[in-house]
This record gives sequence, C-alpha cells and structure tokens, in this order.
Amino acid sequence: MKKVLNILTPENVFIEYELAGIGSRFAAFIVDLLIQLFVFTVALLGLYFAGFDYEALIRELGFQVLAFAITILILFHLLYFPFFEMVMKGQSPGKKLFSIRVIRQTGEPVGIFDSILRNFLRVVYIFPFLYLLDAFLVMLTKNYKRVGDFAANTVVVKVRKNDQIVKVEDLLKQTENGDDYIESSNIYPVTHFEYEVLKEFLARKNSVGERRYVFAYNFNKYFSRKFNVQDKYSNPYEFFEEIIRRNSGLY
Repeated sequence: MKKVLNILTPENVFIEYELAGIGSRFAAFIVDLLIQLFVFTVALLGLYFAGFDYEALIRELGFQVLAFAITILILFHLLYFPFFEMVMKGQSPGKKLFSIRVIRQTGEPVGIFDSILRNFLRVVYIFPFLYLLDAFLVMLTKNYKRVGDFAANTVVVKVRKNDQIVKVEDLLKQTENGDDYIESSNIYPVTHFEYEVLKEFLARKNSVGERRYVFAYNFNKYFSRKFNVQDKYSNPYEFFEEIIRRNSGLY
C-alpha cells in the first residue's frame, strides 16, 4: 500500500508526494554501491598498471596501509551521495534509475548541510545489525524514514513525470496574459487548467486541515473577480461546485 505525504508550503501551495518504500530505496543503494566499487577498483587498477608497488608499501607500512585504504573507501562512500544529491537535485545515479529523490520534509529541495548530515550517518552501516535497524525504521515509520532522514528532516519520494506545482498566482498570471476562455453558453467558462486546479482542490480539501480556508478564500476571490459575481454565493464551495458542474458536461 502506497504512502502519501501532503505538504503545504509557506507560499500556500498544496503538494502531494508518494513516498519511496524500502524496495526502491534498497535497489537504488545497491546500484550506487556497485558504481562506487567499480570506480574504486578502476582507480586501484590504474595505479597498479602505472607501476605503483603495493607489495613494497605493505611491507614497509603494514597495517597502516590497510587502515588508510579503508578510510579512503569510507570517505568516498560518504561523499558520493552528497555530491550527486547536490549536482542532480536530490538524486544519485541509483535514485535516478529508480525514479526517487531526497527532499526536505517541508517540500523544499535538499540542501548541502541536510545531505551531508543524512549521509554521513551511513557510517553505522559498518555494523550489519545497525543497517538492519535502519531498514526496519524505513519499513515501520510513518514517512519511511531512516536515522539519517530523522536527523536531517528529509524524506525520499517518488519522482513523477511532468509534476507541476500549481499556485493561485499561476491562475492570475494566466488571465493577465489573455488566455482564451472556453467558448460555450456556459456562464462560468474556465480553461482546462483552471478546471483541473479547482477540481483537485475540491477533491483534497479535507486533507489540508485549516489551510483549506486560505485556499478557498484565494480561489473564491479569483473566480468571483473573473465572473463578476461578488457576494452571489454565501458558501464558496457551492460556487466552486457550480463551476465544476458547468464545465464537466453535466449541463
């Protein structure tokens, strides 16, 4: 069963994200891990064929060489994710392959500090039982969060093609640009864009809490001005439903 995260941004924009579950996140992690191992192996082979004498270095320094190599490998692993999440806007190659993205829980893009914090906690994966604990957290918590997500206040969501954040300002701008309205005998003709936005709001109004009054006020102001029907409807929802009915083919 999919989980959905509803976010109301500071700009009074309502956004819905489908959260990424353990399956896609684990698969993306494996892909990223394979990429890291490939790069590290290529680097070692490159040094070997360039004449780097590993055996002599090991004989001279012993355990220090192994400790240094492990440290470099861990740092590379930890820096890999913040680097790509900044360059690819919340994604790594593995996440991009499986169409998932890291964002802040507020809906904003993940920042460099957030990415470093959530990913440097991956160091606990050195201990397998802690990795399993992290996996259980993803499966059992409300928003599919692991320890790093709790620390950085981030979530991992699925990326949908052609996602569009809709604002009331977009509607106002559309009218200012002189977009053509629907030609019909309909007394409340709206564009397809306006129809879909209003229909979506009515479908989700009960899930946004008290913020729905902010949306209702702005939509009512916009459509009342457009159709010059100020104070005609005592309940703005009746007005919205009337617009939807008249533009849905029911009249």
